[in-house]
Amino acid sequence: MTGVHILQFIVVVAILIAVGIPLFSKLSGKKLYSPLDPAGEEYKHLLVRKEEVLLGIKELEFDLKTDKISQADHDALLAKLEEEALQILKRTDELEEQFKAKKKNKPKQSKQVDAA
Repeated sequence: MTGVHILQFIVVVAILIAVGIPLFSKLSGKKLYSPLDPAGEEYKHLLVRKEEVLLGIKELEFDLKTDKISQADHDALLAKLEEEALQILKRTDELEEQFKAKKKNKPKQSKQVDAA
């Protein structure tokens, strides 16, 4: 019985090698990851946070209409949320300007076709 198991093991290893070599040989020339752009990640985070703040303002208005909070609490919380929204909008505008400047400064790469 052990001879059959050894033969099965050899067949399985041969199949794995036959399938694995083409798969893994293609990966060697490619990057498996791309470096993260900190400004891009911050921009994405700010967009998500902006949506959260806007939803918070909507919920705050709803809570005021349903008498869940007092007018004084509403005004205080609204001022905080509006200030945060303003800071987010300023920062996103700054990042968008940086992205535009990078695009303008980036040299265009032309593809050349070799005539063979």
